[in-house]
Amino acid sequence: MNRIRFATLKDLFASFSTAAIETGEEAASAEESVAFVRRCLAEQRRDAAISYCAYLLPRREAVWWGCHAMRDMKELTASERACVAAARQWALRPDEAARRKALDLGLETSAKLSGGWIALAAAWSGGSIAPAGGPPMAPSPAATAQAVRVALLSASTRLANDRRPAIMTAWVEFALRSLDEGMDFA
Repeated sequence: MNRIRFATLKDLFASFSTAAIETGEEAASAEESVAFVRRCLAEQRRDAAISYCAYLLPRREAVWWGCHAMRDMKELTASERACVAAARQWALRPDEAARRKALDLGLETSAKLSGGWIALAAAWSGGSIAPAGGPPMAPSPAATAQAVRVALLSASTRLANDRRPAIMTAWVEFALRSLDEGMDFA
């Protein structure tokens, strides 16, 4: 079952102009999304492939993908592990309480840490991002994708140089399989 929301680069860039900048792709062409991701991998532009997949996946699936990828990280701090767990919990059961917990943990965690970004990806999936009791404030439509992208790209810098290409490629392959087969939330 094909679950691709944006068939081409043109379709995705029309919805998320920031994706063009973040992938380094200037032309909003009719190239098919999966073909573009595969081309990025072939050109060893794994960062562009990860960036594109963060936008290509629906929000919940993008957060789950980020959580799945973060399991490859051995050096997560205790606060990052808590953030990943909160994001995972939201992806398993995307309710308001789980989203608010992810928001609180993400905001309490250093912006330098990958785990905090994956919690913010869940938190910025919808609802209000204002402090509890404050007037509602919606997140940007691109916020989840941008946070997943930052989480994974910053996490990749913590991988051993000899393992980084293979692990990043595996992350992208997981995203592509999820688009084709659907995400297994288990």
